[in-house]
Amino acid sequence: MKFIIRQPSIADIPDMARVHVETWRTTYRGIIADSFLEYLSLQKHLERHQKYMAMPGTIYSVAEVEGQRLVGFLSGGPKRDASFVQAGELYAINILEQHRRSGIGAAMKRQWANNLRNANINAGYVWVLAANQPAVTFYEKLGAKFVREQMIQIGGQSLRELAYGWDDLRALTDP
Repeated sequence: MKFIIRQPSIADIPDMARVHVETWRTTYRGIIADSFLEYLSLQKHLERHQKYMAMPGTIYSVAEVEGQRLVGFLSGGPKRDASFVQAGELYAINILEQHRRSGIGAAMKRQWANNLRNANINAGYVWVLAANQPAVTFYEKLGAKFVREQMIQIGGQSLRELAYGWDDLRALTDP
């Protein structure tokens, strides 16, 4: 499958919101209550991406497959939790189910790491739900190491979330 990774424009925000909602519904089915997933708001995610794209330091990438609308996006930037040693954070990566395991995620991670390194941020981390085993495996294959865990609330549920980190982002950018 041929794909491109590029910087998004404001015109891409509705598709990013669509991908966000669709991927949450497929990825978290059986992990997060169906009642929560069914009522995810496209408008809320549209507004969220408009806000975050305007924030200084935020990194966005989108993935396109020839002849299709956007099939994925990544957001990241400076860490949001001061307690982390790593200075960069991967906020979200969402790829439509039929395009996973195609190299899109690894390509977006490489671009994220390069963008952080260009901003003199050489280490990063990501939070992932413990029950999302495919994502845990993905980050581990990319060399991320377990950092810590916490409990979070989503839709009235208490869920275990794991932080994985890279002490040197060259592991994601060097051949």
